[in-house]
Amino acid sequence: MTDLVACHECDMLFHRDDIPVGAKANCTRCGAELYRHIDNSLDRSLALYLSTFVFMLIANLYPFITMQTAGIKATSIVATGGLALYQFGMGELGLVVFLTSILLPLICVVSMIYLLLPAKFGRLPPGYGPVYRIVRMCEPWSLLAVFMLGTLIAAVKLQSLAAVIPGLGMLGFILMMFTYSAARSNFDPEVLWAICHVKQLHSDDFPAAAAEGDETAKVLTCHTCGLLRPLDPDTHHCARCGSTMHYRVTDSLQKTWALLVSAAIMLIPANLYPVMSVKKLGKGSADTIVSGVIHLMEGGMFGLAFIVLFASIVVPLLKLSAMGFLLYSVGNGSDWRPRDRTLLYRVTEVVGAWSMVDVFLVGLLSGLVSLGLLATIEPGVGVTFFGAAVILTMLAAHSFDPRLIWDNTTLSSEGMSQGQLPDNESDRDNGQLAPTGR
Repeated sequence: MTDLVACHECDMLFHRDDIPVGAKANCTRCGAELYRHIDNSLDRSLALYLSTFVFMLIANLYPFITMQTAGIKATSIVATGGLALYQFGMGELGLVVFLTSILLPLICVVSMIYLLLPAKFGRLPPGYGPVYRIVRMCEPWSLLAVFMLGTLIAAVKLQSLAAVIPGLGMLGFILMMFTYSAARSNFDPEVLWAICHVKQLHSDDFPAAAAEGDETAKVLTCHTCGLLRPLDPDTHHCARCGSTMHYRVTDSLQKTWALLVSAAIMLIPANLYPVMSVKKLGKGSADTIVSGVIHLMEGGMFGLAFIVLFASIVVPLLKLSAMGFLLYSVGNGSDWRPRDRTLLYRVTEVVGAWSMVDVFLVGLLSGLVSLGLLATIEPGVGVTFFGAAVILTMLAAHSFDPRLIWDNTTLSSEGMSQGQLPDNESDRDNGQLAPTGR
């Protein structure tokens, strides 16, 4: 194990120190988490991923929701929402629902089991690097918790149409959601890299020029597996996982601006066109996002209206504003409050996916048509634009390189720049981290 660790958000180097079980080490400059000490991580994460796989089978093979009204009883499964969108001619949106609620979580779980089972016996499986890279790519798009929130909102809205009875599939989905989250939080990547034979950068191997403060002697950090390498023009891919390595993300600002502007354009028709049409016994009208919130308030569902308002209107607008501010400040070389701007980016990246709840909600409610109830619920073209806007904002957050925020700031005395290492005991203490909580 290397004695160095780099912060993925501000590019500061630190010495990796032993910390108590259950503790975590945070970057002293930007506050990002660097690593944690998880007791028996391999066994715990493997058991949780195996449990998640079993619950995943139950969730997708057994009835999810049963609705009953006027002597009519009908049942749906998890895939009903995506299938309903496809049947209404919105195949691209149905595919997004299928990927984010079924396929991508399945890929993550199966891939982790593939990695952890051989690791239990002290070896890594063939192709471990690309498999781990696939897991890291799919995890941000595995939106199980968002899908569950959409299900709860749909169940509340359906109470006025029919009796909603949760099935065994819903119980399996809830258990799968919790075990999947627990498996991710209990997994320490070091359990894999400890048995990997790829040599990692050690402080003793650091280029001599770096110890003298030469800014041309920098370190490359793999953002997939955390491997550290001296900056070399001939080094383009990580020797451990195969990811592309770069000192900074190429054209990060330009790519993020393009995605952000595209998302802003998509939000205009998303709010002007109907996202859903609801007809009860042949009567009803099409609702936009705003009119849908108003109807929920008129029906006394203020809590539900607040959730939809926050996820579908407030979050997208705040995310556009926050990302626009970050891009503008970085583009103008601002050194204003870099820690706060990094925190803003961190929050923006996390909350953006929750806007997908409206897409899941429309898909689940549209499944009523195939269930043959005394109501017709059809998705509107507005939900397609809204789904595109959410995906574009998520892509924009992923394409933004937060290390750019710190490139124009004066390095803190806490930690080490990626051109410097401590050369005495006093300086080394500044690069050590204390455990911060559990």
